[in-house]
Amino acid sequence: MTEPRSGTSTPRKNTMNRRAITDRTVKLFAAHPYLITLAICLGITPFTFGAAGNIPENALWIELFGCIGIFTAFILYKFKSGKLKKATSFIAEAAGIIALCFGSWLYNRSEHKPMWMFIGGCVICLLIYLLSDTKKYKEQLGSFLMIAVGFFLKLYYVMGTSCYTRQHDVGSFDGDIGHSAYIEYLYNNHALSDFDVRTKAQFCHPPFHHAISALWLFVNEKILGISRDPTRESVQMLTLFYSMCIIITAYKILKYFKLKGKALYIPLIIVSMHPCFILFSGSINNDVLSVALETGAVIAALKWYEKPTMKGIIKIALCIGLGMMTKLSAALIAPPVAAVFLYVLIKNFKKEFPKYFKQYAVFGVICVPLGLWFGIRNYIKWKVPITYVHEIPKDALQYLGEQSFVSRITDFSLKQVSNVYEQRADLDEAGNIINYNEYNPIYTLLKNSIFGEYINESCFMEHAYINKVSVLFFWLSAFIAAFAFIAMIVMCIKKTKAGRIEKWFVALFYVTMMASFYKTAADYPFTCTMNFRYITPTVITGALFIGLSIDTLSRKKSKASAAAVNISLAVSMLFALCTCLIYLTLTY
Repeated sequence: MTEPRSGTSTPRKNTMNRRAITDRTVKLFAAHPYLITLAICLGITPFTFGAAGNIPENALWIELFGCIGIFTAFILYKFKSGKLKKATSFIAEAAGIIALCFGSWLYNRSEHKPMWMFIGGCVICLLIYLLSDTKKYKEQLGSFLMIAVGFFLKLYYVMGTSCYTRQHDVGSFDGDIGHSAYIEYLYNNHALSDFDVRTKAQFCHPPFHHAISALWLFVNEKILGISRDPTRESVQMLTLFYSMCIIITAYKILKYFKLKGKALYIPLIIVSMHPCFILFSGSINNDVLSVALETGAVIAALKWYEKPTMKGIIKIALCIGLGMMTKLSAALIAPPVAAVFLYVLIKNFKKEFPKYFKQYAVFGVICVPLGLWFGIRNYIKWKVPITYVHEIPKDALQYLGEQSFVSRITDFSLKQVSNVYEQRADLDEAGNIINYNEYNPIYTLLKNSIFGEYINESCFMEHAYINKVSVLFFWLSAFIAAFAFIAMIVMCIKKTKAGRIEKWFVALFYVTMMASFYKTAADYPFTCTMNFRYITPTVITGALFIGLSIDTLSRKKSKASAAAVNISLAVSMLFALCTCLIYLTLTY
């Protein structure tokens, strides 16, 4: 036999090693994305505790030696594989250590440590991408890069945002109302409220999120000995994890519909970089966990429809039940899921009725008690309506009752978009009302979805150019929202490779959310009831239909279709760039 020529086997072996490592890593991430994300968030917590001011003094030493160890292992791997000679390895090792030490010195002197973390995290992920087998796993690695950049942007936001900044109904951990007081109550008393929950704002919410947060406080403060303030700031590491769960689930939904290439990348960029999930990552109320469980119910229902097993329906029941145990509005996913259940039952009524009857019974036994036990408890003890909502007094500045609901939803005057930030009425020093309250639901959603209710010109006093970026960002978002709405209608009517029932299921979820949103806006005429946080899953439903339309356009060979796809990609990338500029500047 002919001997292989010298130098030919090593490169082939190195390529195979890289492929094998990439293969194992991709399969590991694909099998356990939520657990790995949780491990990353837990691993970061001791080095940050949810705020730049909470970074321990010894954290940099640990990070430096960790980086040196990883770099040394990489150089050693290259040396043993024959890609580096001994002298080159020593030089590279020395240069790397010097560079890492110099970087650590600069980091230690910097007043903007979260920015270093964002840039460093993105660079590390880019290196992982470049060192992996991009030929076989180009799509998975590209998706990983998009999700990773979104993660580090969310982490950056959490690091620069207090647990009292840009929050909703949170109150104070030292107070007796609000979500933080609710968490503190459970932590101190180890029991549910023993009073009429209507007497303390936000205590009417089911306790799942608050109980997890209270357990987090107990573990960190009582077991690990972390001081009070860092422990409470670090609750944001939980909400960061929940926010990332939403992104991972969105990716799973996009992949369920077999989207590939640009049809996958464009919606994934929009979801991963959407500001509503950045704001969610730092918000310690129960919104983000309820949405994470809602979206979990979406992918569970889709997979159950594809393969209706008992295990699958239990997953749906747990997601909806625990979602309602977090926030009752998670029940909005129930009508579209019920529609799918009904369709499957009618379709298989003659042949498999016992099978589905048993599954639906198990679903009810799990979901109903989980979702309603807290409300039933409060009704029995204090006659609190199960659907009770904390009411705002009509003398509040944001009250809109002087306008009819019809006039609010039909007034699209352009003066409302002369300022792209959400507007709220206020009082001047003389007690006179200045400015106006947002009243049109569509305009309010467009503004609130990307800026929330607390971001405005005053946030960028030292960086006024961001206000111009915000104008561009607003109109980009409006374009994407319009594109998503039109795409939903067209894709639901048009025959595509995606299943008809699955498309209608997602569309029905969107319709249910919007119907609930408009009903709430009518029943409770306040600006705050038109907040986008109540319908954040519409970002995912809209992105999905954008992806389906891009997939349809990509199958056409015309120049117009190709141009439309490329324009959509450019718009999504510009959207991501605007998100980065605005939110990196916001907490810089």
